[in-house]
Amino acid sequence: MVYKNGVISFDINAQRAAGRSTNIQFMTQDTGSAKLSFSFTKDGTPLPLSAVDAKIVLLYADGSFYKKSLTLTDKVNGTAEYVLSNEELKHYGQVKAELKLYYTNGQALATTFFTFEIAKTLEDQNIVPVADYYIDDFEMLKAGINQTVKEISQTVEELREKFADLEAIETKKGAQEKADDAEQNAKAYTDEHANDKEKHVTTNERKAWDAKETPTGAQEKVNIHAKDEEKHITAAERKAWNGKETVEGAQAKVNTHANNMDIHVTAEDQAHWDDTVRQFKAHNYNQDRHISAAERKVWNGSVSYANITLKNGAVAGTRTPIYAKWGPFLILRGHVKTEPEIIFGSIPAAYVPVGGAVVSIALSGTGGTANLIVYENGDLKIKYPNPADSSKLSGGYYIDVPIGFQEGGTT
Repeated sequence: MVYKNGVISFDINAQRAAGRSTNIQFMTQDTGSAKLSFSFTKDGTPLPLSAVDAKIVLLYADGSFYKKSLTLTDKVNGTAEYVLSNEELKHYGQVKAELKLYYTNGQALATTFFTFEIAKTLEDQNIVPVADYYIDDFEMLKAGINQTVKEISQTVEELREKFADLEAIETKKGAQEKADDAEQNAKAYTDEHANDKEKHVTTNERKAWDAKETPTGAQEKVNIHAKDEEKHITAAERKAWNGKETVEGAQAKVNTHANNMDIHVTAEDQAHWDDTVRQFKAHNYNQDRHISAAERKVWNGSVSYANITLKNGAVAGTRTPIYAKWGPFLILRGHVKTEPEIIFGSIPAAYVPVGGAVVSIALSGTGGTANLIVYENGDLKIKYPNPADSSKLSGGYYIDVPIGFQEGGTT
């Protein structure tokens, strides 16, 4: 035979243990193949199952209740098994289970309860199981009663056959009394079995069973408590707490600081310090003695050049003609080719000293000089060179000159 075999081990002792949630799962279509296998030990050795009636109690998710006998597969080594019936497999969901061992000497042992799952297959999605209750002890009782009734009926028939012609020996009344006695005995046996608290569970016992905490629920509560930051502190918080200053230590530090004359001053020292601060501030904000960041940038050579606008046919020579303002100077740079006595270019009037300027510049290549005129409106012009020599005009002019701005007023 082929089985889906779920194996569970039990150690019989008085140690407290929570119920076990197994990873065993059967399907509603595991016809005749869903088997639970059990092994029992006590103090580390197999528990013999001689003279034992082993029962399994099953409580299904829909409220169905079964109590059936286990098959003892090895009484010496303490193993047993139980194959779920087709009817039981219809009660899908979580199943709570517990094993009980009844000894012939009146003793009984119960194991810790455990759980397993029955899952619906696709073809069983529409099944709606009806809750039912099955206790195989009732079946045994029923079989016993039926056997008793059968024996009584057989006896009556035999009597009827033997004493058919002697009706006076066994009257109908006597036969009825015997039947009534047999029925009364059967009813007494049934009542005795029904009231046997060892084999049945009460409403309160079932309620207590249903109220037991599952391992999953208990673990969730443990996890919630472990993560409660209102009740617990972190290692960092504990370290910070332990490192805090005590009241006595803090007061001692305050007293030491207050008495430290190296870091405190008298009223006289404070007045002298305030006067020194005032003198320092007056010096610090003296603009006649200090320069601004912008002025420092200018004096450190940070200057931005722009191209001279060339006019009337003037062109750049070996270097582009440019201009810039650097502190109190107008700076001209570059090489220009142009005819003399014409306006060859211009710069913004804001860059020109008041009244304009005339400066001497060098001719390119042949030696000699010429005058560069900077008009107040920014126009630029070359005067004839000195000495005048037309042969020297083709090389162009170097306009590398600084022109200073006049300080003071003008006449």
